[in-house]
Order: sequence, then structure tokens, then C-alpha cells
Amino acid sequence: MKYSDDFGKSYDVIIVGAGVNGLTCGAYLAKAGLNVAIVESRNECGAFALTEDLFGGENPTDTHAAVCFLPMSPVWGDLELDKFGFDLLLGKSGAAVVWPDGKNYIYYYDLDLQRRELERLSQKDANTTVALREKLLPQALDLLWLFFKPPTQEGEEMFFNLGNCAGISPSEMRRLNGLDLLDNLFTEEHVKMLWLAAADIGLFGDVSMPGEGSVAVMLSSLLATGTPKGGMHTLVHALVRCFRHHGGTLLLNAPVKSVDLSPEGQSGPHTVVISDESPYPIKEIIAAKAVVFNVSPPIVGQLLDGDKLKTRDPELKSKISAWESQGHCAFISHFLINGLPNWGSREWNKDVDISPFVLRPYDSWEHAHLSQELYHQEKTMEVLGDIAEIYNQTGQDRSRMSKDGRCTLSVEIEYPVSLDDYGGFGAWDNKELIDKVHDAHAEMMEKLAPGFRNQIVDSLYFTPLDNWRRNPSAIFGHEIGGDNSGPQWYTGRINPRSKINGLYFSQGIWPASLTHLGNGYVAACVVAEDLGIRNQEWWVSSPMEKFIERYTQNVKAN
Repeated sequence: MKYSDDFGKSYDVIIVGAGVNGLTCGAYLAKAGLNVAIVESRNECGAFALTEDLFGGENPTDTHAAVCFLPMSPVWGDLELDKFGFDLLLGKSGAAVVWPDGKNYIYYYDLDLQRRELERLSQKDANTTVALREKLLPQALDLLWLFFKPPTQEGEEMFFNLGNCAGISPSEMRRLNGLDLLDNLFTEEHVKMLWLAAADIGLFGDVSMPGEGSVAVMLSSLLATGTPKGGMHTLVHALVRCFRHHGGTLLLNAPVKSVDLSPEGQSGPHTVVISDESPYPIKEIIAAKAVVFNVSPPIVGQLLDGDKLKTRDPELKSKISAWESQGHCAFISHFLINGLPNWGSREWNKDVDISPFVLRPYDSWEHAHLSQELYHQEKTMEVLGDIAEIYNQTGQDRSRMSKDGRCTLSVEIEYPVSLDDYGGFGAWDNKELIDKVHDAHAEMMEKLAPGFRNQIVDSLYFTPLDNWRRNPSAIFGHEIGGDNSGPQWYTGRINPRSKINGLYFSQGIWPASLTHLGNGYVAACVVAEDLGIRNQEWWVSSPMEKFIERYTQNVKAN
């Protein structure tokens, strides 16, 4: 590559970190006309949205992020990702719940099918759900927008006012956790568990916490997912193509050594210092208007001068110093199997076979309470396989099945990561212990899909410690930018717009860093507003807009 004297010396905006949300922020700002650079320490983008051939048999496997929540997002439409090679498959449903007792529940997008399935479990609870849905739907768009805007006190009040849809006061919603709310709403335990399973994936907070848990349950009814054809990394590729198409500069193998802030009182510029290990000859690049951090807050603390940060934004310094990243940390087992899983609940509803995202909820409501209690006591080995996210994308995307009829199935479970009873976090390298965790995942699958063990050709796993090694910004293996519950729920997260002119965040903010790309969108919005370029004729899509358009087309075609 030829470098001129002017190459890479200055940009309007520099984004540190090329995860999917850093790419999203960069693509918006580049499309809006800014000169944008994204600097990334690794040699590829989207570290937690990789698709790899783990077993060398032409079976693409999403090694971490495997559920695409982009249908919820305005990003799909605004950035026209379809034009950049992104193909999102939408079936009759995005997910299912399976129980070892032979029952299942399919989360159909068709509301009549939803009601039919609920009536099979409980007529009374089906009626309750329909009545609740009728009150929720008129405000669904306003609620969804809360995931694509910075948190506000008004937004928090709107969350707790959701209780009014079920005859529960806002003050009572603040007191109830998710399990309490479900006890108030429903009678049949399978119905309670299917609602809990959708909320317990952690998108909206911790279901066991008062207030945020009740909100998480209510918001879970708004979830929508799809399956990227060929794997999640196609989303990364589309974002990179979009960013580059609009003039963005992507610097890989460029670890950042530090970010030197402009003097106090000045709006800029800030200087991003690249490590001496980088092959780029220029080691200092100027962000004339803004720097956006798409790395977790503790990493930001390492890149900024702590004394200057404490003086200029003491609240931000305090949050970064106290940032918690030990909840919601995943252990992921990947299995190469012959054929698709033989779900034991197929006779209940055969559409479980084509569900790409399968939730394993608790065995009973009593089990749910016990497991939640043990989890919060950090009894990791006592909750093995109690609840899981199961990725069976080949059920919807047959391009992922090899010619010899093999495919991969992945089991992701969030565990307490401290392992204090076993010597501490480093025990995630204790092969005897982690093999037990992996085997528990196989045994869980055997109960849900009898004969699963005989289908296994090969397997491997990534522990929370492995995840941290694969992505240094994922402290303790935390994949969503730090805990998003308790003190770090909603308004407790990092503000996307700091008090320091030209310093922004697209990681560690609300919402959690996931494939709806909400935090990249939020960061792009606040930067564009501050620079006076937010008013763009193409920047107009709403949450769910593209999904509704595509889903309607699919229904008409079939």
C-alpha cells in the first residue's frame, strides 16, 4: 500500500474498535458525509460475530453471537444492508421453547397462531395474553424506540407504566421481579416459563431483580429475530462494505496505545496514538471533531489519562473505575452432529424442527425459583444446563449443512463466573471442571432430543476465559460491554455523550451491545446531532419497519 504525506493524518471522527456497533456508528456517520476512520487491534472486524468452520467440514458455525435481533432495528433499513450482501432469513417464527416433558411452544409472528399454541397450554392464560397484547401493541413502536435512544427519566417511567397494561401500578412494577410478575399474571407453569425464557436471555436486564425484572418480562414480547444466511459474519461483511462504500477508512492491526484529549475548554482535536507494533507508519492520527469508543469501559480507562478524566468528567471516571463485568458471561458448547436434532417434543408441534433459536427453560416453576437462587449464590456447578440458548440455525438455513448431512448445534449458557469454590476465575482453565460443564450441556440436549449423544461426531467449547482471550475488550468474557443490571441498568450505564467535548461511547451504553445494533445507532445519533448533520433524508427508518415489510412480502409469496 502506498502512503502519501497526508494519508491518515486527520479524520473528522475516529472510532476505536471495529465490533458490529462500532461499524454501525461509522457507517451512519460516513453516509452522513463525515470523514471517518475505524481503528481495530485485530486483523478482522466483529470479534463476537464470527462465523467459523470449527470442525473443518464446511459447516459454518457462529462462534458467539448467533441470534440476529436486527428485525427490531432501524439500522437494517437506513443502511440498506441488503444491498451490501446481507440476506436475513425470516420464517414463521424466530424461536421456540422446548421442555423434556414432550411439550414445546413456538413463538409465531402470526398472532392467531400464537393464541392457538397458548390455548393448548392454558385457555385462561391465553386469554390473559391476548388482553395484555391488545394493550401493549398500540405503544409497541414507542417502546421499541427506547432501545434506540439514550436513556431518560421519562423512558424509565414509561417502562414502569407498562404494568398498567396488566392492572399493576408503576410503584408495584418497581417492587416486583420478573418471577413475581409472572405469578401475578398467569396460572399454568409452562406459560410462566415461556415468558421467563424469553426475558431471561438478558437483553433488558436481570429477571430476578426488582423493577428491571418485571420490565424485562413485559418487553420480551417485543422480540423479533432472523437468521443471516451463511452465518452472522455476513452482517459484519455487509457493515464493512457499507462503511467503505461511503468513504470510510478501516485500519486493522492497529491497536490503540492511548487517546490524548485536547486541552480543557477546546472542542478538539483529540489524538489517537497507535501502538508501535502496528505496521502503519503514522502513529498519531487526529480526530478533528470526535472520538467514539467502541470498547468496554475498563479498556477506555486504560487509554485515557485518568487524572485528566477525573478532572473533566468525574462521574464518567467513577463509572469506569467501578464498572462490573462479571454477570452474563457465556460458556458455549459447539457440537458437530449427523443430521438435525430429533426433538422429543416434535409430536407436540413439528415446527420445532425449523426453529433456529431454541430456548431450554426450567423443568418446572419450582425449578426456576431454585435455580435463580443458586445462580445468585454463584453456585455454578449446581445450575449446569438449567436454562440455555440453543442455536440450531441449520433448521432454517440449510446452506449450513454439509454434503454429508452434518451440521453444527451450539449451546450457550450464562454462568456465574467467579468460581470461588474452585479457586477463582482462573478455574475456567481447569480441564476436569470445564469438561464436566461441557458434558452437562450434552446431557441436557440428550433429554431434549433423545439420541443426541449418538449423533455427535465432534465437539468443542469456549469458556468465559476463552472468550476474553478471543476479545480482550470482553472483560471476564463479558460479551455485551459490562453488566446491564442493578446499578448498570438503563440510566446506570455509560452516557453515550460524555461531558468532554468530542468524546463519545458506543459500548457500555444503553442498550446492551447486541445484534440489533442499538448502541451503534445511539452513538451515531448523538454525534450527528452535536455536529449538526442528523437531518438526513435517508436516516428515517423505524424499529421493525424493514422486518414488517419483509415478513409481509414472505406471507404474500407463500
